Amino acid sequence: MRFDWTDYYSSYTETVDSWLDEDAKRFTGCDEGFDEYYQYWKNDPQTKLGENFWVKIISADAFPVGVIAVASWNEIFTISEFIISTEKRGKGIGSSALKEFLDESKDIIGLNIKDANAVIFSNNVASQKAFEKAGFVFHHEHPDGDAWYYRYHKAV
Repeated sequence: MRFDWTDYYSSYTETVDSWLDEDAKRFTGCDEGFDEYYQYWKNDPQTKLGENFWVKIISADAFPVGVIAVASWNEIFTISEFIISTEKRGKGIGSSALKEFLDESKDIIGLNIKDANAVIFSNNVASQKAFEKAGFVFHHEHPDGDAWYYRYHKAV
């Protein structure tokens, strides 16, 4: 593996929040900070951390470069948040990390990811490109036109 994958803990709050520039806040559900998002889902009664919800810090050369949050309902995985540090954006880190996550999911979260979904804002071109490079394909547009649905299927 090219990246190191570590469980997210609140001790990462300051680091991850430093990546939430205006673009990241506009394109994620983390307006109040990443830890607020994490705590909301961690404390949801249906969430079982490590069983149907995972949040991983992505590191390269022992330095955190991103965070990914993934949920699984009925064996379909949804990437709900994926944030790359501001200084690493536009360098291929996002697509490389996402591809590695999908390819090595058994080692990273203990389960093989065969099918996954992602919802990306229609004006978030950088994320669209990163997800497409990692193997996601456009599926359909939300009726409001503000979000696009992407799907991933691992060929067997």
